[in-house]
Amino acid sequence: MKTKNIASKMKEKRTALGLTQLEISTAAGISSRYYGTIENGKNSPSIEKLNLIAEALGCSLHFLLNDRMDDMESRVKEEEDRLKKIFANVTKDKVDLVNGLIIQAARLRILLDDNWKDIVENGEYEKFKQSENQLAYDRKRPIVENYDNRDKTYQSIIKQLTELLPSGTKQDKKSKLLKRA
Repeated sequence: MKTKNIASKMKEKRTALGLTQLEISTAAGISSRYYGTIENGKNSPSIEKLNLIAEALGCSLHFLLNDRMDDMESRVKEEEDRLKKIFANVTKDKVDLVNGLIIQAARLRILLDDNWKDIVENGEYEKFKQSENQLAYDRKRPIVENYDNRDKTYQSIIKQLTELLPSGTKQDKKSKLLKRA
């Protein structure tokens, strides 16, 4: 991921506004320390956090993400290529089906990787309250639910792909499939 590009865009926008890191981090609802690591290119924020930062900076998410989107597409392409090598021996009548499943699996794998990084960085639970008068309580972060749902879908696609392999290659290919190259 090209965090340096995101970081430089964040800094450029913040300095143009004449604001400090503390002011932007406060407006975004994140710690100033975490914001500083993002702006210095040492940390890669989740889409959710980056959206909060974009709002605080008064710019679009696309403005900050443009290079990140290119990076994600590049990672998806790498994963597609890896999966296509694994499924190179599929019969010709199943090629179109396999290619469609590979595209979906590759996209999900990249999203899962990014979600996992966010969960590791920010935890599974967050403090939440529905009103000013209510005490905050721990709740599972929405990204954890997204991760769980995407993981189930990914496993389902991998199972479908594995079942499309010619007989005799399923076990070896399945072990390669689930490992990262």
